Amino acid sequence: MGFSVSGATAVVFIGLLVSAATLYPAVDRFTERRSDALSANDERALARQNTAVAITNTDSPTLTDDRLTVEIENTGANTLSVDAVDLLVDGEYVTPDETTVDGDAATDVWAPGETLVVNVDGLDGNRVKVTTGPGVAATAEVA
Repeated sequence: MGFSVSGATAVVFIGLLVSAATLYPAVDRFTERRSDALSANDERALARQNTAVAITNTDSPTLTDDRLTVEIENTGANTLSVDAVDLLVDGEYVTPDETTVDGDAATDVWAPGETLVVNVDGLDGNRVKVTTGPGVAATAEVA
């Protein structure tokens, strides 16, 4: 009885060591991934909190100018991407024909304090909504 009990105890002990050696890296990876996900979520929340936009002017098409113009000011602390800005006119997604940031049509950088001008040709509407990359939106009536 002495050797069989000792041998069985050794086999069980080795099995516990092997299972612990397999379990520890899996738990460690899970903890690291969860921590990274929480950090990324906090960064996105901070970006949303520091983002603010205001529609300062909307001009509807006239007889002489067949263009809807929307001026949006970046009033937040974050620099935004022009390509990440979405425009809805009367609830329908619209692709802008021209965008300029303080007169520069070649830039994608929309810094705080700058004004983005979005032009859409041949479209008329009553209500405009602008949504930024972090998800912050502003809505205005078309003048």
